[in-house]
Amino acid sequence: MDAAKELISRKAEGPARSGELGLSLGSQRLGSKGVELLGVSFTWPANEKSPAPHTVLLPLDHQLEPGDRLGIVGPNGAGKSTLLDLISSRLTPNSGHIDIGSTVKIGYYDQLGRDLVVTQTVREAVAGDKVTPSVEDNNLMRRFWFDGDSQFAPISTLSGGERRRLQLLLTLIEQPNVLLLDEPTNDLDLDTLRALEEYLDDWPGIVVVVSHDRVFLDRTVNEVLALDGNGNAEIVRGGVAGWLAMRANKPKSQNAPQLRSTTTAPSVKPKTKPAKSASTLIRLVAQAEKSLAQANEKQSKLLAELALAKGDHAALAKVSEELAAAQAVVATAEENWIALAAEAEAQGLNLG
Repeated sequence: MDAAKELISRKAEGPARSGELGLSLGSQRLGSKGVELLGVSFTWPANEKSPAPHTVLLPLDHQLEPGDRLGIVGPNGAGKSTLLDLISSRLTPNSGHIDIGSTVKIGYYDQLGRDLVVTQTVREAVAGDKVTPSVEDNNLMRRFWFDGDSQFAPISTLSGGERRRLQLLLTLIEQPNVLLLDEPTNDLDLDTLRALEEYLDDWPGIVVVVSHDRVFLDRTVNEVLALDGNGNAEIVRGGVAGWLAMRANKPKSQNAPQLRSTTTAPSVKPKTKPAKSASTLIRLVAQAEKSLAQANEKQSKLLAELALAKGDHAALAKVSEELAAAQAVVATAEENWIALAAEAEAQGLNLG
């Protein structure tokens, strides 16, 4: 275990940091201008599953500058991944404009992952068009647990988790200076996550993270953009803890129907639920996090199956139906985690 910790903490070789944003740590130089969202909005059109258009983002202004670490949080279906797709130009805003600096190079690690040539070895995939991996490539391979014989392993022999780790590595090898991470904790093991966290500590570019994993967000971002599921987005002070506290203190919708009585009823003191003990609440939060991780993992597997089912209409229909059910489970699990985590925050419990 000590040897593993030592391997994670070992820094990749390369040029020393100069105090300004440069080519060190596997990123191309990022100029003074990053990514600017100017009145950006997006609405999904109506379809068979959603008979009415669904607005996930009302006009938003936000600027991502060199060194920014932004976490995007919100309930399932609020548009977190959609916002990443807008920043990466996979989607076009319905209104507004995204201004991207001339030196910006975006790297995107998403839930679908990139295509891998299973007949290649890890080393061949990393080398790409080069004959052999560069010194920086070798450093990154070692840093992300592809060392020694594992560099020469055929991709076809890798486990699902190892393939996801390789996909992350291939994203970093391209030396982006704006890194978008969509639910990285779903498929990466703990050692890889710790290596990624340490890599980002000294990384000079912009990082935007979508994740339900509070620990990962606390370690990688310093600002949180909260989406409420109705198209609204706002920066929340205090990071994830601030967002959870905001949700815990948020009054119920003013539009909720009010029941009125035509007769005068005797005054009855409303019953209040007893507060959960600290140990019970911490245990429930841990269980909720585990359930959410399992639900997200199943959703990710079905998304991968959906990509493989292209052209097979019967398979597409079957996987789509299973995916819809899985997404509903994710939504329920996420809301349960949010509610419990907010209750823990209200009691001042440390969930880190």
